Amino acid sequence: MKKAVRWMIWTAALVGLAGAIPAAESQVVFVSMERTFAEFYKTKLADEQLKKQAEEFNTERKKLTTDLEKFQEEFNVLREESQDVALSEDARAQKRNAAEEKLVELRDMETRIRRFDEARQKQLDDQSRRMRKRIVEEIRATIQTYARTQGYRAVLDSSAMSLNGVETLLYTDVKGDITDAVIEMLNKTKDTAVVE
Repeated sequence: MKKAVRWMIWTAALVGLAGAIPAAESQVVFVSMERTFAEFYKTKLADEQLKKQAEEFNTERKKLTTDLEKFQEEFNVLREESQDVALSEDARAQKRNAAEEKLVELRDMETRIRRFDEARQKQLDDQSRRMRKRIVEEIRATIQTYARTQGYRAVLDSSAMSLNGVETLLYTDVKGDITDAVIEMLNKTKDTAVVE
């Protein structure tokens, strides 16, 4: 909590400083990380890759649920036959035993599907986190490179939100916004790079 308060005071001081210095002399600039992340081509590639993987998982899951439905139907048939008075007591007992075995298989299949769902969701979440981290690191490195070459002392995220969900930056002059320049730098390598 103390860190958040200190960060808000620091941000307010920098915003005040940036407002006191004419735009041409300002050494504090702003970038929308939200917009930069969304418009970076690697973000779109990563989203497509995750979507494709999710579709593959869904195809695999459909096969499992088809098997589950088959087990359910077989169990229902055996259960009904086990109650059929037209059959002898021995035949009904055999059907009951077969139905109980099928029920165990059915429960095992449900457990397999549940574990499959959990494992695949974790796999997608982990991959999404790794991709996001790499993309954010690349954006940060590009911002730092750009800021150094332009002689800026600080770059603040104009899309940042406070702890209570309100924008931390209430106004910036467009002259101090470097978002377009950063996005352009990031997307220069679009034809040659590959998302891992």
